[in-house]
Amino acid sequence: MENKIKEFKAQRDLFKNPVSTLLDAERAKLEITEDRKVKGYAIVWGSKNDYNEIVLKGATLNSLNARGIGSTSGNPILVLNQHRQTEPLCRPTVLQEDDYGLYFEGDVIEGVDYAENVVNQVNQGVLRQLSYGFNYIWDKTEYDATLDAYILKEIKLGEISLVTFSSDENAQLRSFNQLQERAVLDKFSSEQINDLHNLLATRAVTNTQQEPKVIEIDKSKVTLF
Repeated sequence: MENKIKEFKAQRDLFKNPVSTLLDAERAKLEITEDRKVKGYAIVWGSKNDYNEIVLKGATLNSLNARGIGSTSGNPILVLNQHRQTEPLCRPTVLQEDDYGLYFEGDVIEGVDYAENVVNQVNQGVLRQLSYGFNYIWDKTEYDATLDAYILKEIKLGEISLVTFSSDENAQLRSFNQLQERAVLDKFSSEQINDLHNLLATRAVTNTQQEPKVIEIDKSKVTLF
């Protein structure tokens, strides 16, 4: 059991603030009403996802108390578009656990292009999945051999997101690493990724062309590039 958790933790620790697997609109009960209220379930209790994780009721209570509705400390839990911190959709007006899962409601902001696109995409059935960004609480994580599942008794919830990785659910990303990599890349435009690639390439060339300088601090040699 201990080895299972060690392997699980080693893989998860490669990513800071990982995102959950996608929850389809039917189970998430995702909808946006005519008055722009978005509502649904970001988590369904007891449901084993594609990565053998099961979140239990009560797992988000500490997060809700610390950064939920009415909280005045820490970063508040927001509803985002595609996990992008630069594209907040709303601050929840309802965020609570019930017997089914973690339920939320919020009023989508107006006058912003990406928010208008989200409303249209949900209403047209294009954007129809929910996910959430979180961190594992390792002393509240167990492996259940009978269920072949990792039981998450508590998580640190960061945000809830409306997402669309593929219009074909059968073609969804299957591995944990693939999902995390795609989520990271989807936070940036192709132009931003291209600019970052060019910047790193330029820095690599510059660093190899610089002559290293050796200085002495308290008679200890330090090499600077």
